[in-house]
Amino acid sequence: MEKNYNPQDIEEPLYNFWEKNGFFKPNNNLNKPAFCIMMPPPNITGNLHMGHAFQQTIMDILVRYHRMQGKNTLWQVGTDHAGIATQILIERQIYLHEKKTKKDYNRNDFIKKIWEWKKISNLVVTRQMRRLGNSVDWEREKFTLDPDISNAVREAFIILHKNNLIYQKKRLVHWDSKLETVISDLEVQHRLVKSKKWFIRYPIFKNKNKKNINFEYLLIATTRPETLLGDTALAVNPKDCKYNHLIGQSVICPIVNRIIPIVGDEYADLKKDTGCVKITPAHDFNDYKVGQRHQLPMINIFTFDGKVKFNVSVYNYQGIKSNIY
Repeated sequence: MEKNYNPQDIEEPLYNFWEKNGFFKPNNNLNKPAFCIMMPPPNITGNLHMGHAFQQTIMDILVRYHRMQGKNTLWQVGTDHAGIATQILIERQIYLHEKKTKKDYNRNDFIKKIWEWKKISNLVVTRQMRRLGNSVDWEREKFTLDPDISNAVREAFIILHKNNLIYQKKRLVHWDSKLETVISDLEVQHRLVKSKKWFIRYPIFKNKNKKNINFEYLLIATTRPETLLGDTALAVNPKDCKYNHLIGQSVICPIVNRIIPIVGDEYADLKKDTGCVKITPAHDFNDYKVGQRHQLPMINIFTFDGKVKFNVSVYNYQGIKSNIY
């Protein structure tokens, strides 16, 4: 017997023996109770960390306990493609090693790079899980982009759509102008930044049939002056005695000379800046809500890479293409 305990000499051969002899597979005895745990699939973006080890140890204890009771036990193992995180990692790698960006590749070649990374990273992650002693059935190993998994996701969406539980609609999302893709709300980190505030005059549209208007313009404050190009209304608070008589009137949006309505909405804060707010439903989540309440058009002024469009895209409040402007 060796004087010092060497886990690599004992644990690895023992685990290989367990795996080779199928000790982690379900017993397929339908007369016995079933017990199953789906392992939250680790991302293929790097190595496992202490959180994985802690979580998987707890699951392993539960699985081994129920297996020892004779239950038909399965611990389903797999890994996750991690979408955007993996793409960012690959982009950094090709820039570091090749001084290229994803735009230097066509779609198929770039995807091929990602699959090459998946093959390497997946081996690292699964080896680490084996070293942890996870009693999973490796013959059932899955990847979240396996054809059967992808088909199951599509089938689920079709079923939900047929049951009117999901629908497609134009609405605001978090967009990454570098990766040119939608990102989850959970992946967005909001932070306060110091910036400039712009005060902009919107001339009152003088309609011959509407008199007794004592204002030449309404003044608004904004930190996003570029979104002026997508404005479809100004909002004032209905309780604002200074401006509420203007509700239903119109103003002229500067630069583009678009005639837009003045709406009454409590989103306009009486105590903030001028009390008047520009409404850009296509580029601000609060403005989008105001736009829905007042059925305002949405004007998308940005390209996928975050530049101002030469020809804007106009939709009605339901997200249907419109020629209102």
